[in-house]
Amino acid sequence: MQIILAALLITMSSATSVTAQQESIPSPVGDVIGRNMVLIPAGKFQRGCDSLGPEHGAPEHPVYLDAFMMDIYEVTNEHLEKVMPDHQLRRSLSSSCDNCPVTKITWYEAADYCHLIGKALPSEAQWEKAAGTPNGCEFPWGPDFDPKKNQARGGLELKDKASPVGSYPPNKFGIYDMGGNVWEWVADWYSPQYYFMEPLYNPRGPSRGVMKVRRGGAWSDSVKAMKSGYRDWSYPFSRSYSDIGFRCAINLK
Repeated sequence: MQIILAALLITMSSATSVTAQQESIPSPVGDVIGRNMVLIPAGKFQRGCDSLGPEHGAPEHPVYLDAFMMDIYEVTNEHLEKVMPDHQLRRSLSSSCDNCPVTKITWYEAADYCHLIGKALPSEAQWEKAAGTPNGCEFPWGPDFDPKKNQARGGLELKDKASPVGSYPPNKFGIYDMGGNVWEWVADWYSPQYYFMEPLYNPRGPSRGVMKVRRGGAWSDSVKAMKSGYRDWSYPFSRSYSDIGFRCAINLK
């Protein structure tokens, strides 16, 4: 109970204007561990989307998760390099500013960073619940994507780039960039069969695999990939991806 109350206080204190957030995002390194995080309450949600097919999001099914906390922003170059300074030498030209989401990072480096600051990569189910949609067929902002409405950065050509974190409106939980900008590594191994046998209580993914799941779509990918239920995968040892970043979570139980 004390942990939940503390999390609620942190959530309430994190609300500021979009402009102020873009100008100065406090570092999570050596700081209050829950700063710039929000509490995602315990409960059931509808996961997946039948129209995405079994490789990318079917079948739809209910899942129950315990409460957890989620980073409001994707981890930036500036924040990661306070822990892993060598990354500055390989910043992607597609996401190179200090306040841009970090890319060109392996899944293992992302997991290590979260661990070193007292957090963890979110599970795939946690990520999808934090997207805040009534089902996996919708985007974090609603049922449709209109590039004229400044909803997200996605479905663009490869010559384009990522935006600084917090450039677009947050979802219902106050989380930014859950659709588009860059893909995000999550903790789970990928299996197209997993949804057919997934535990309905706090699922954590297969125990082993070859590829790791990435979520959320990217500026360089299709609009469909920004739907909250869309799942894709990549090789976890590669540093070559200029459109995959991550954010961290905290398990409260």
